[in-house]
Amino acid sequence: MFSVSVRTFFLFCSILCVSDFAVSSEGSDRFQYDIGTGIADVTGPAFGSPMWGYAKPGQNTEGIHTRLKSRAFIFVDPTTQQRLLFASIDIGSVEHHIFLEVLDRLKENFGDLYHKNNTILSATHTHSGPDGYSHTRMSAGLVGVLNPEHFERIVTGIVSSINLAHANLQPGNILINKGDVIGAGANRSMAAYNANPERERARYKEAMDLDMTLLRLQGKSDAIGSINWFAVHPTSMTFNNKLISGDHKGYAALTWEKDAASNANKALNKNFIAAFAQSTPGDVTPNLNLNNTGPGKNEFDSTQIIGQRQLDVAQNLFAHASEVILGPIDSRQVYVDLSGLTVSNEFTSTGEQTTCPSAYGYAFAAGSTEDGGGHFLFSEGMQDQKWWLDFAIRMLTGTPAWTQSVKDCQAPKAILFETGSGEVPLQSQIRSLTLARIGSLAIVAMPAELTTMSARRIREAVKAQLGDWVQHIVIAGYANGYAGYITTPEEYETQQYEGGHTLHGKWTLPAYLQTLSNLAKSFNASETILNQPEYDDWRGKASTASLFENTVDALPKGTSFGEVINIDKALVKKGESITVEFWSGNPATGYRDDNSYLTIEQKQANVWQPVLTDMNWSTIIRWHEESNGMVAKIIWTVPADTSNGIYRIKHLGNYRLKVDAFEQFETISPKFEVTD
Repeated sequence: MFSVSVRTFFLFCSILCVSDFAVSSEGSDRFQYDIGTGIADVTGPAFGSPMWGYAKPGQNTEGIHTRLKSRAFIFVDPTTQQRLLFASIDIGSVEHHIFLEVLDRLKENFGDLYHKNNTILSATHTHSGPDGYSHTRMSAGLVGVLNPEHFERIVTGIVSSINLAHANLQPGNILINKGDVIGAGANRSMAAYNANPERERARYKEAMDLDMTLLRLQGKSDAIGSINWFAVHPTSMTFNNKLISGDHKGYAALTWEKDAASNANKALNKNFIAAFAQSTPGDVTPNLNLNNTGPGKNEFDSTQIIGQRQLDVAQNLFAHASEVILGPIDSRQVYVDLSGLTVSNEFTSTGEQTTCPSAYGYAFAAGSTEDGGGHFLFSEGMQDQKWWLDFAIRMLTGTPAWTQSVKDCQAPKAILFETGSGEVPLQSQIRSLTLARIGSLAIVAMPAELTTMSARRIREAVKAQLGDWVQHIVIAGYANGYAGYITTPEEYETQQYEGGHTLHGKWTLPAYLQTLSNLAKSFNASETILNQPEYDDWRGKASTASLFENTVDALPKGTSFGEVINIDKALVKKGESITVEFWSGNPATGYRDDNSYLTIEQKQANVWQPVLTDMNWSTIIRWHEESNGMVAKIIWTVPADTSNGIYRIKHLGNYRLKVDAFEQFETISPKFEVTD
């Protein structure tokens, strides 16, 4: 790892080397593309919302550790005006209805510039964000009832980030670099991985992909952004956590962006945006002890360690990036119905096979024990149906009994419940795939969680069809939809958690391989794929429920919103924490335009200057109900590099005394001193 001074030196040197290389490589055109970057807030309801991913009863949001962001990047070929839009978003998954709604909003502003073919919206897959933004067809679906305000919050934030990226388009170059990230993940499903052919496993040194692929986005005078793809689950914040957090990828991004904003690193634009995008972590956990813990002493420590290990590699790759991306921009998208797709022998090696209507397995309910596990009645590897479990599941979920034809198709999966059968399936069976090109880089956007070996097979299949122009391939997971997991057929047979969550049966991966191979062929031949299914848009049809409905905020008699309850000290040393509590309102009743619930202010020349917000790693805001009111507790752990001086904490809150009357307030704590 590099020290700060050495890292800064490399960044400065690479600016000069990049400029010279770009000129000499083309001979005349210094800048190859127009590049735009933008960032906006997508932080959802901070109190009372079920959280995404673990599906643990009672795990509802109670506050914010770090805010969630949408980071958008636009790449334009100035010669052809072909463009690609890529956004990395700090949410668990990008439901396809989010994708459709974002495109509809963009069409209002930009006409046909951004469309299904050239847009990739990819989730970082943080498990520490609010749920309830999916258009479920079940009255009590796996992801909860749709909260329209949260859905709108996410869509508005993504669109805002894209609008900013479009407005910021400027000439630039893209440089690419690759390297290994050591100690940031481990394969959590070795029983499944080892079921793959020994000859295939012998081709790889590790049971996970260690490589990070990074793009350095270089403007005229400084670097304006970076995107990297590295495969590891954002589950360092465990199922015990109730604070909104971008997890380790969020930590890495905000730390790098904070460095740029401080203007300490002249190689970076002060509005530099760093996306730690997600790839294919289906069987990769950051919990290195493989028991939902590690490598740190607690989940906050582990999150920071795993994030820092990614950040160190990313900054090193960024500093040494010298290969300039050259060539055209192109992209195309295809829909595929996986409820009964015929897959040829070329991709199954066992004759013609068929995918299945979607169904979840017992192993899905078991969860991944390495990342927290699931229900105690289930365990990984379960393959036999149990009548008493089936009866209980029907009673609890209201889902219909499994059918024999689906059971036969999904074998050896023991079916928890079906979601793909019937005239109107409980879950869409239509999946979106995108293949994009930026010069020598191919991006495969997939709506699922791929295991390590599944991802390797996909990269090989796509490269075989695209030909020599492909020098680099990345898979952007959780993109433009969510369709569970993708395992290899051999892994599926073991019915570990990932196999139980592979929705369309044993031949799911071969079906994706076949579809992507055909898409790659059409891509090279500039042909249009015909006979695509039409996506079954569920907007306006899903059950909805607001978090606050008809509730209003109350206070204990004799108190007021923003009133300080207590502050625990007047003098705080660096490394220590200070806590202040305020009477507040429920943050889930609306969203403030300033996108912040707290600021840390320092008195400088008799003027209070904001120095930190709730986007910073050192701050936490947590709400709880008390004495018929709502208390906001703000905790600031003072970083070692904080300047000595006089500080105060500002709380920016909101409340509703009437359902249709959203109010905001600001309040400040007593001042306190920070010292060594």
